[in-house]
Amino acid sequence: MRDDLKVAVEELYLAFARVPLTDQVDYCDHCVAPEQVAVLRRTPMRQLTSEHLGPLLSKAMSTWGDSRYFKHFLPRLLELVAAGEMEDWSYPTFLPSRLKRCWAEGTPGEQHAIAGFLQAWWLATISSWPSRCKPRDVLETIDAAGHRVVPYLNAWPSQPDAAAARHLAAFVDDWMASAKTGDQFWVDVDRWLREPQPSALLTAAFKDASDPSVSEEFGDAEHSLALYRSSREVEHPGFPS
Repeated sequence: MRDDLKVAVEELYLAFARVPLTDQVDYCDHCVAPEQVAVLRRTPMRQLTSEHLGPLLSKAMSTWGDSRYFKHFLPRLLELVAAGEMEDWSYPTFLPSRLKRCWAEGTPGEQHAIAGFLQAWWLATISSWPSRCKPRDVLETIDAAGHRVVPYLNAWPSQPDAAAARHLAAFVDDWMASAKTGDQFWVDVDRWLREPQPSALLTAAFKDASDPSVSEEFGDAEHSLALYRSSREVEHPGFPS
């Protein structure tokens, strides 16, 4: 884990240390086993695993506890997400709405810690190949949690960087298969992809790549992006641009 991400995680622990674990918690005994609740109480926070917190992630604020109960475990949960240990628990599906509520109800200190984590998580994701999490999953989590993705997209390096470029190539390939929705996330990504920065990064990476297969990867993405930008320029003017 990168140093800046480690710092961001520690700031989460500090910010949410003021949220105590309540003695009693309401839960649906048809879908939550008493032992699942008990293990969270008796296990030290930093020893909790994805197997411990995965069930809570999928049921929190609905059939297991309230937002304050969930917030108590948020630092460890986000630490596990950033480490790539929550993939089996579909964090892109369950985390955003929970995180959005934690943000909305959070103190300024808690909000600052969450914002710092999101930024560090994003930078850690695009700066390593392969990464613990897919960039699109991270961006969609950030968006669904109530944050515009424009500053995160703009943080994508514009200079040749093998990891960032490979992530961008994969992102472009994935985006080409996306349905047009016109929601804010789609509009923000669409606008960014049509700016000079993504094309410049792929072009520079293609020229610098020494591995023929990687070079082909960049070339294909560069070509796909050029076709996409061209098609968007001639689309119906009523569609968001």
